[in-house]
Amino acid sequence: MAAIVWSCWTRGAWYDEFYTQFVSRADVPWHVALRESWIVDNHPPLFYALARATAWMGGIDTHRLLNLLIGAAAAAGGLFVVREVPRLGPAAATLVLAIGANQWTMTAGSELRSYFLSLCAGGVLALGLCAIRMTGTAGSHARQAVYWIAAMLAFNTHIVTSLTSAVLVGVFLLAALVRRDWREARAIALAPLVAGAIFTAITAVQLPIWLNNTTVFWITGGFHAARWTLEMLILRTLVANPVLLAGALAGGVLLARDVLWQRRPSGEAGALALLVLGVFASIAGLVALHLMRPIVVEKYLMALIAAIMMGMALAFSRLLSALGPRARTVLFILAAGVSVPALLQNARDAATEDNWFSSGRAVAAMVRQCPGSVVHTGEIWNDDLLAMLPHDNAHVVPYSYRYVADRLDFRLEPKGAKRMGQRCPTIFWGEHDTSRRVTLSGTRQRLEAEGWPPMPALDLRHIGGGWIAVLPPQS
Repeated sequence: MAAIVWSCWTRGAWYDEFYTQFVSRADVPWHVALRESWIVDNHPPLFYALARATAWMGGIDTHRLLNLLIGAAAAAGGLFVVREVPRLGPAAATLVLAIGANQWTMTAGSELRSYFLSLCAGGVLALGLCAIRMTGTAGSHARQAVYWIAAMLAFNTHIVTSLTSAVLVGVFLLAALVRRDWREARAIALAPLVAGAIFTAITAVQLPIWLNNTTVFWITGGFHAARWTLEMLILRTLVANPVLLAGALAGGVLLARDVLWQRRPSGEAGALALLVLGVFASIAGLVALHLMRPIVVEKYLMALIAAIMMGMALAFSRLLSALGPRARTVLFILAAGVSVPALLQNARDAATEDNWFSSGRAVAAMVRQCPGSVVHTGEIWNDDLLAMLPHDNAHVVPYSYRYVADRLDFRLEPKGAKRMGQRCPTIFWGEHDTSRRVTLSGTRQRLEAEGWPPMPALDLRHIGGGWIAVLPPQS
């Protein structure tokens, strides 16, 4: 959590965060925001509602601390489960180490988007499913409440999280039905059925909008794109902590020996088998959907990452149970000794992700050096964003430029202005050029087409996903 706070305050904002901040601003009534912004977006409205409820937290850097509240709630929920099912204690502690080492934890935890909520909800849901499988019951009211909240969030945060969670729950439920364990089946099914009914009702309204919004979309389609995305996600999750990976492999062998040779099946072995089956079934379903409409992107797959890490944690906990107290402590400390440096490195990496403030700071530095500099934004180079559905994009683009300029204390010229610097440079500033489409010759041609005079002395510099084109003083 300390690393999340540091990353939230250090990292610059990227476009989707500006979008979240814009559609959750406090000066728009709830019903208006729901009708005109949240419902017409490509995600369920839950996270936007949470962002709106915490709009009092301020700008993007402090508003991101919503993730701190989400992480604290997830930790509390996990503690409720473990307190009632102590057998899950070592696995839950290992899950924390796996989450800490995973690169997406800090990337998602330091941005104002729903991905960290997906990771936490997916992790607690997987933990709750394992607890039901190992005890055969829904447990106390407190444990049931944790499972219900996790299901509600997992099914209604992000479309890919919803699909992954549904498949995972379906696998656990099918196993209980095959064994005719009606009490376990009821414990598993009730919360997801209610959460799924809510998701289905919302989808009935949003699905035509989603399909329309993604007719032309930025995600690469085809089998190979989905395959490589999933392969890289799995590999990065597995090798994030080599000690946990080695221990999980050893623990998996012990669980296999328990079941196949010693004929001593356990709830842990059953839960691990169902997690593995659920992960593979989710992958198959996501690839099939991706072939129809591109949907697979690594940052969308937080619930799948959580399920993989929960499986690793269960296997690692079996190895811990085979060791004596001293060896168990040494192994866990060794695993923590790998996760903590990985966490710190992931925090530093998250803080240096491409963002609008990198190019904005370059503009601000030039303005400070020569206060008479004239700054024009690159909205004319953001045609793709401005035209992208939902229509809020047309407002978010200029909002994003203004937000950065206000934070870095420099003035932007009004849209359509043609003023040029006399004793200071004229700066053309653009962002979100992640594919490096903007070239010097293209910039000159575009400016001339917009009515600017020829600019042979114009200089172009790319900075992260943005760029600045500088014209020297005209006198």
